[in-house]
Amino acid sequence: MEKIKALITGGTGFVGKYLVSSLNQSGEYDISLFSADIRDKEETERVVFSTKPSVVFHLAAQPFVPRAIEDPWETEEINVRGTLNLLESLHRLGTPVRMLYVSSADVYGFQKEETLPLSETLIPKPINPYSGSKLAAESYCRQYSAYDKNLTAVIARPFNHIGIGQRLEFVIPNFCKQIIQAKIEERSFIEVGDLSPTRDFSHVQDIVDGYMTLVKKGEGGEIYNICSGKETSIRYMVEELIRISGVQLEYRVDPNRVRSSETSRVFGNNDKLVKLGWTPKCNLPETLKEIYSSMENDKTLFNR
Repeated sequence: MEKIKALITGGTGFVGKYLVSSLNQSGEYDISLFSADIRDKEETERVVFSTKPSVVFHLAAQPFVPRAIEDPWETEEINVRGTLNLLESLHRLGTPVRMLYVSSADVYGFQKEETLPLSETLIPKPINPYSGSKLAAESYCRQYSAYDKNLTAVIARPFNHIGIGQRLEFVIPNFCKQIIQAKIEERSFIEVGDLSPTRDFSHVQDIVDGYMTLVKKGEGGEIYNICSGKETSIRYMVEELIRISGVQLEYRVDPNRVRSSETSRVFGNNDKLVKLGWTPKCNLPETLKEIYSSMENDKTLFNR
């Protein structure tokens, strides 16, 4: 049986590595990793025309909100121009292709609490350059999917996801690193931001399983949440990690870690994706234990 030609942008990133592993395990795909600057139109077209994919997983992005606030132009170039370059190249290729665009639940922005859990029918209200860029890229995906009969673009909105290998600036690995360092140095506290917000956390493998479901079964131009459907406070996450560590630690609020524009409660409705056959499997305490143990055994942790 001939394998499906798959092109992955962002395939060497945190989620991309899990996706590549899952696709390889499935045995269905002949995988190519996007190997150019996606901001470059000619280079993007060169990769697309040389690989001739029938499936594209578009993960490449500038994903960090503080970085987006610091440099919105870079974020726009990568997240919007890069997506448009990819769509236009696939359009010019002129052969049938299914593309999964990885957007973000951040596009929902500030919503009234009575709208929880957040569903795909809500009007997005992005609150920073990152979420604004993701929403803009979504609009291009929907446009191309509407007028190009060969191009089926499906949009995923993943909520917070965690797992081994996530970059240290993200909240869970940052907590883990601080706890491990405090344990080594026999320090009695770690520094945190606002712990009151709630978020919808999933294991990265659940997110990847959602991507694989959507690239096969998702409808062109449609949006699908990928989430657990449960809300968990940031306070629970840090307290659980401290419990896992086995040491007594306090946490102190550092004003520099508190974001001025942040939604207080977030969790999503995953019914639309569940109807396609996807089921979340994440056990949150076990996932946190897995991440903490991996980082505690990482000899390079404090060199990063």
